[in-house]
Amino acid sequence: MVLSRSFTIIVCLCLIVFLFVSTENPEAGIPTLEPEMAKNMAYLPAGEFVRGCNTFGPEHGEPEHKVYLDSFLIDIYEVTNIEFEKVFPEHKMRRSRFSRCDHCAVSKVTWYDAAEYCYLTGKALPTEAQWEKATGAKSGCEFPWGPEFDPEGDQARGGLKLMDGTHEVGTLPPNKFGLYDMGGNLWEWVFDWMGPYFDLPEVLYNPKGPKSGIMKVRRGGSWSDSVKAMRAGYRDWSYPYSRNLNDVGFRCVINIIDSPNNGNSD
Repeated sequence: MVLSRSFTIIVCLCLIVFLFVSTENPEAGIPTLEPEMAKNMAYLPAGEFVRGCNTFGPEHGEPEHKVYLDSFLIDIYEVTNIEFEKVFPEHKMRRSRFSRCDHCAVSKVTWYDAAEYCYLTGKALPTEAQWEKATGAKSGCEFPWGPEFDPEGDQARGGLKLMDGTHEVGTLPPNKFGLYDMGGNLWEWVFDWMGPYFDLPEVLYNPKGPKSGIMKVRRGGSWSDSVKAMRAGYRDWSYPYSRNLNDVGFRCVINIIDSPNNGNSD
């Protein structure tokens, strides 16, 4: 009886791993996850890209360097007020007046709030490298859509005044991966502590930044910040306990470990 029960537990555990991690679509080579968990997420395949931009200086993105990432899934939208409040309903009382609508990106959340939300929904905050790859830009010096920003076009919500506020997620066209607002709208918290790029090997594998620090990295710029900040490789930072930031939100990822080099470099 005990043996039978143990066998059942082992089978169930194997089935969970099969469903959530390692099952693959034979036609597309894309891991198959539980449908609700992977809803409104895009798949980014494993591979190498060049991170950073030499023209931004050492604090904001220099030097350019090669990064290899395992495949992952990432939210196509910034997490919205209504989604966040399903987990943390008290947030509704302190929505930012600049991003107030249900389907506007959530803001006025600490880095720890964002990380906890992702964790409680079975996901994680993207690493800085994952976030930059997901912009789909040709280089860290460009915007997700190309080399220039047209304030009269429909590329991004940026270069405006604070009082202009955000827009609902998914309002403007997506990037090549199907992701929205990877430049402008709101800054986005990422996993990494802020630290300079230095003493870099030829290729970084799945980097996660320094092991500790004071500030957390945010990426993507916002509607009311410098247009330059919307470029893919531009880095900035904030104190992770800050809860009164009207222009910082986040999105989440699901990590898929498929590289024999995973964990070789931080």
